[in-house]
Amino acid sequence: MYMVRMVYVSTPVEEVDSDVLESILGTAHINNTEHDLTGMLVFDEQHYLQVIEGRRAEVSQLLGNLYKDSRHKDLLVLGFDCISQRQFPDWSMQFVPVADVTRHVLLRHGVSSKFEPYNFCKDSALAFMVELLARQQLLASQQALAA
Repeated sequence: MYMVRMVYVSTPVEEVDSDVLESILGTAHINNTEHDLTGMLVFDEQHYLQVIEGRRAEVSQLLGNLYKDSRHKDLLVLGFDCISQRQFPDWSMQFVPVADVTRHVLLRHGVSSKFEPYNFCKDSALAFMVELLARQQLLASQQALAA
């Protein structure tokens, strides 16, 4: 059984409001749990940047479904690689809005202080998302301690 990681970017065809985004995330959570897929989605109302991890057959099937999905366009796969372990093992679909991303995080991993995911290479996109995951986990632990 091969495990793979896919990183891709795409653009929504229509405006995505909070209800649409919640629906996308809810469906992703259900489907990803069912197919043992994990990952993270970063979204800024203009672009999706997503990493998906799982068995090769399931990730390949998802990729085919994404290409057929008329809700987005300009899908660009930044990377599709075999992996020995998951980077996002505990997240059926972690979500980070770009509003929560600081300028210095973007500058460290991107080419500007603006979220322009089509300019990422696979490695910089993955490093960006791993840092976001670490920041999300730190915030969650700080909130738990404060409660």
